[in-house]
Amino acid sequence: MRFKIFPLLIFLIFAVFRVFGESLGSAKKLDGNIVVISIFADDLYSSWGENRVNKYAEDTMNYMKIATEWICQNAKRYGADPNFVYNFFEGGGLYYRVKFALDMTDWRLRDSPVWKYIRTRIDLKWVMEEYGAESVLFMVYLNTPRSNQVKSAARSFVGGMGEQYEIVYINRYHEKKECSPAIYAHEILHTFGARDLYYADERNGFSAEFLDFCKKAHANDIMFTISDSERGGVYFHKITNELSDLDAYYLGLCPDCPERRKFSIPKSEHFDE
Repeated sequence: MRFKIFPLLIFLIFAVFRVFGESLGSAKKLDGNIVVISIFADDLYSSWGENRVNKYAEDTMNYMKIATEWICQNAKRYGADPNFVYNFFEGGGLYYRVKFALDMTDWRLRDSPVWKYIRTRIDLKWVMEEYGAESVLFMVYLNTPRSNQVKSAARSFVGGMGEQYEIVYINRYHEKKECSPAIYAHEILHTFGARDLYYADERNGFSAEFLDFCKKAHANDIMFTISDSERGGVYFHKITNELSDLDAYYLGLCPDCPERRKFSIPKSEHFDE
C-alpha cells in the first residue's frame, strides 16, 4: 500500500508546483486577473447557519470591494493593473462551504486541513484557465463570536511554507470589533509579499531601529496600521491608509525603495539580488 500512496503524493505535489511555478506561492503577482476563492468555514465553535445568502456574507463582498479597489488604485500608481475576481453573488468569484472538525482560530492546526481541502476539492488548473489568471488566493471566512480573541491573519509564501496555497483568514469579530475593509486589504497584501511594519520577528527580519523609523515615517501605512493615524478610528465604507514605496518594493511593484539604502532590510521575494 505504501508504494501506491507515495507516487500519488509526488504527483499531487508536482501538480501544485506545475500550476504555480517554483516560487512566490499562489498569489504570485499583483497584476492581471487575480481569482479570489471564498471559503465560508464552520468549525467546532462557530457556524454560518444553513443559508448561503445572509447579511454578513453580503458584507464580506462589500468589504472586499472597498479593499480590492483601494489596492488596485494604489497598484496603478506603479504601472500595475490588477483585477480581483471575487464577487460570487455576481457570478464572478467562487464560493465554497465546508466544516472543519477543529478550532479554526488555532493557527497551529488550521493550515493543513485547509490546504488538503483546496488540494482535493478545487480544480485550480481549471480555475486559472477559466479566468485567465496567474494568481489565486483563498479567503477563509469564520463567523467568530464577539468574544473571539484571535486576529484575522494571512498565510503567505514569504519565507516558504508547506504548500503554495496562500490564505487569508478573516475572523468576523476580534475583541468585540468587526473586521474592517482595511484589515482585508492589509492581509491580502501579505499574500503578495508585503510585510508588517509594526513588529520584528525572524520572518520579516526587521530591526528595532527600523521599526522606530517606521513609527515616524510610515505612521499611516496600511502595513503599519489599519486605523486612521490622524483622525483615529476604523472605517467600514473607505480606507484612508497609505501604500508606500516600501510596500510596493515588497509587493514587486517597485524595484527599489529608500529604506533599502538606509537600513539592512531583507530583499523582496520578487527581485533577485
